[in-house]
Amino acid sequence: RWLVRAPREATYEVVGDTVGYPRWWGDVFVSVEGDGGPPRAGRQVRIVSRGFLPYLLRWEAEIVEADAPRGFAFVMTGDFVGSGSWTFDAVDDGTSATFEFRPRVEKPGVKQLSPILKPLFRGNHRWAMKRGERGVNALFSQRRAAPYGAA
Repeated sequence: RWLVRAPREATYEVVGDTVGYPRWWGDVFVSVEGDGGPPRAGRQVRIVSRGFLPYLLRWEAEIVEADAPRGFAFVMTGDFVGSGSWTFDAVDDGTSATFEFRPRVEKPGVKQLSPILKPLFRGNHRWAMKRGERGVNALFSQRRAAPYGAA
């Protein structure tokens, strides 16, 4: 769960535009290619991601449901197989963004170690999510600080 210091509509657009992740969540999302823009059913991306552990994950995500600005859901294939969703609720300080992530790791080697190293993998996920919350709030902070008319 993140507290994003921006309106729900803006949070939905930024978090929903997976192609933009390397700009503000680049220490986790090494590259994202595919369909950009707000979530819409059928939109697909190819992702290379990492955590603090020394390996890369290559996976694809497809939006299967989008309900702007409340949330969206996706399915994953590749090194991650499963599903996930984001839900956005307006709160006094901005937006409460809740991420539900239900992956099964299929990356050879990592898959075999999953039962033994589950606590380490959970820590890796927390590390990645903290960087995302910090990154999205830094992006909105920069937007608020930019002079009128600046990109």
